[in-house]
Amino acid sequence: MALTEQAAKSAAAAQSAPATGPVSVVDIGSNSVRLVVFEGLTRNPTTLFNEKAICAMGRGLVSTGKLDADGMRMALAALARFKAVSADLGVPHMEIVATAAVRDAKNGKEFVARAEAATGAPVRVLTGAEEAEYAAMGVLSGLPDADGLVGDLGGGSLELTQVAGGRLGQGTTLPLGPLRLMDAANDRIERAKEIVDDAMRAAPGLDRLKNRALYAVGGVWRSFARIHQQQVEHPISILHGYEISRGEAIKLAQFLAGQSRKSLERIAAIPKRRAESLPWGALVLERLLKATEIDRVVVSAFGVREGVLFRQLSADQRARDPLLDACHAAAARFGRVANTGEVLAAFTAPLFRDEDPGQLRLRRAACLMADSAWREHPDYRAELAFRYVLQAQIAGIGHKERAFLALTLFHRYAGDDVEEDLIGPVRRWAGSDIGLRAMRLGLALRLAYVLAGSASGVGSDFTLTLGKSDLALTLSRRRAGVIGEPVERRLAELADAFGRTPRVDIG
Repeated sequence: MALTEQAAKSAAAAQSAPATGPVSVVDIGSNSVRLVVFEGLTRNPTTLFNEKAICAMGRGLVSTGKLDADGMRMALAALARFKAVSADLGVPHMEIVATAAVRDAKNGKEFVARAEAATGAPVRVLTGAEEAEYAAMGVLSGLPDADGLVGDLGGGSLELTQVAGGRLGQGTTLPLGPLRLMDAANDRIERAKEIVDDAMRAAPGLDRLKNRALYAVGGVWRSFARIHQQQVEHPISILHGYEISRGEAIKLAQFLAGQSRKSLERIAAIPKRRAESLPWGALVLERLLKATEIDRVVVSAFGVREGVLFRQLSADQRARDPLLDACHAAAARFGRVANTGEVLAAFTAPLFRDEDPGQLRLRRAACLMADSAWREHPDYRAELAFRYVLQAQIAGIGHKERAFLALTLFHRYAGDDVEEDLIGPVRRWAGSDIGLRAMRLGLALRLAYVLAGSASGVGSDFTLTLGKSDLALTLSRRRAGVIGEPVERRLAELADAFGRTPRVDIG
């Protein structure tokens, strides 16, 4: 099977080192100041360093018109530290952006001057439209197929941008961040509800979201999702790509909006410094869902910072598939032989004639990652490969896709064994169809690696054919010597997974 043009681009890009050295992006928000140092200016960069300081500079902004003095001191101290950390990591310069609180405060310009003195780098104050655009670009960098509404809830504002087909609609900004909302409503949740509803009525395009998703960005909404994960005992701890149905999101939001700070501090999933703002963020979420016909909430760990990075990429780089880009990079770094993934994709293709484009993409990704644990102790390869995929910094997939890849890698190393305590919760949550497809692909990859030590040799000399009653392995006469008990056993396991009888044809 030939590589698609998209996969070929990803493969070529992944063979080279990052185009630049480390890149620092600092986001100065109303509630927090965060530094993320990325490995380089690439499609799917690895995070080298990530640190957040909760400063709450936007506290009291509505009533005073100014940034909070204590918050400013904390933010400036954090920025000085971020400069030192970036220098230690060899970052040539820092990309610093500031959002709603600095944009709207009377003393915003004063703070910018002090921040530039502390860091030695320019601070770019984003307009509301720019903030919405960067947040939406960040979401598209991590979830390229996003279709619906990007909502970025910061401490001072809510940015809304419609996305579809990889393109951005017009963005809007609303003064509905938790810190600002607390101040404007004088800490009265019922008054806050009126403020939010009035703002939602004036927001454009909210009537065009039926059966589409809200892509939730921001620390408060991530804390909201973490609580939901614990409630339902979700087996995958990663937040990026996590989905909550409309009904469950509204129910949980209504509950949290009615809780006191002390009550919320007792919930383990909530950082104590988020407990104050969470009820207000939950209220905004509930009112937004009720103002639209959005049918689910999808969490995005990517936002303004990733958008800043994504914006600097070329059009060709932005068009690459982040999942395949990451898998090609992992294969180049950890695999024993180059291009094995493409060979495996061709070898396994006859078993999956019914796959749709999304399933083909995931099969290719699994083939690229199939050799990822070869350096580990044989007794632990299956578990380590499984856990790695569940927790890896991989963009471009939701939790169902992540479950498929993790289960596939488990079976690639463990055969048809099932360690219930390890994979059972994920397999049951993902569903029998995904579990069976993952086992079949994993067993096919396992067979490939016993046919030829690196699996790169299974090209034209080995072919699989799925018949009505049997599954045939055909190999050339010159490779007939590889047939033996290990091959016969793994072929039998694979055939059994398809409900077929194994057969070996030579010549």
